[in-house]
Amino acid sequence: MIKQIFNTFVLMAPLLTLASCGPDAVQRSSEDPWSSKNQSVKTMNEVAKSKTSPTIVNGEAVRNRALEILRQGAKSTDPRMRSNAIEALKYAPDVVLEDTLRFALGDENRAVRFVSAMMVGKKKMCNLAMFLEPLLLDTSLSVQAAALYSLYRCGQKVDLNPIAAMLQSGDAELQGNAALVLGMMGNKSAVHMIRESLKVPQTSITPIRRRLINLQMAEALVLLGERKELEVVRAGIFSSAQEAEVTALSCQIAAHLKDYEVVSTLESILLGTRRYPDEIRLVAATALAEIAPSRMPLEIVLGYSSNDSSNIRSQCAAALGVQGNRLSLGPLALMLRDVDPFVQISASGAILRIDNGDSIPVLD
Repeated sequence: MIKQIFNTFVLMAPLLTLASCGPDAVQRSSEDPWSSKNQSVKTMNEVAKSKTSPTIVNGEAVRNRALEILRQGAKSTDPRMRSNAIEALKYAPDVVLEDTLRFALGDENRAVRFVSAMMVGKKKMCNLAMFLEPLLLDTSLSVQAAALYSLYRCGQKVDLNPIAAMLQSGDAELQGNAALVLGMMGNKSAVHMIRESLKVPQTSITPIRRRLINLQMAEALVLLGERKELEVVRAGIFSSAQEAEVTALSCQIAAHLKDYEVVSTLESILLGTRRYPDEIRLVAATALAEIAPSRMPLEIVLGYSSNDSSNIRSQCAAALGVQGNRLSLGPLALMLRDVDPFVQISASGAILRIDNGDSIPVLD
């Protein structure tokens, strides 16, 4: 029987203790404004002492705390934190996200403006279109491309020539963002533009950076119907240890494209005898969760939730959110109290994603 669990979540202690490998998560908690240390959620130590009692997590309280963390993050003085918080708010109620984007579209930081402009199109918040128009003259060409994408998504006619020029620019960041935008637009007339850009000599960038750009181009082409370009992505997963960035991006793109053919490869990265860095294993786990959620081994991923590295803990939270299993709400609630605010943001986004209605039901 399938049991749907909503506001109140019951998690048996043995599963939750899997997240307690490494330093005690409670020792990483802080009393700063980001911390939810005083929230009514049991700690891992308390769970370990009570193996027969289930841990109760109030779903509404945890969700509200996650929203508050993301609201604070979107107002942070750190632009990277603002960007991450806005990305995580994708799964928040529309009214919350819209209020945040209204201000973020005018942010002083170009990365924040780019993320915000893209989010308008992803969520089709077309009542914010008037705030996109000034960004067509933004000092950042990437932000201009994001504004064009969202206006296109909102049904407005846009000139693709500026994006075509970005593809030919020779600037690695700009080329990647332009390809991303064209792929997400879904306008098949862009296939020729992208293929022409691949012919542009790239003498000023490293071979690895060139491969990363080619992967982004391949993703855009697949989104535009050129399925044979999946082979470029699949090949990238098997890159050498010195090209870990290529492996990571290939896994992420395969996940976005829902390429089921790479599932066994992702499992071998996560579970195989060859020792991949933990960062790559978690990228593979997240990709696996996006393509085939039931194939992601929850216990292994939970083991990273108290890793010494805050980046690893953030990746762990993201993977749990992508898989969408409500059994992860307990560990994620504990991660809201992490000493690192970026981990809190990642956990908050994961909680909202699970609560968004796409989660795996608990099987009884």
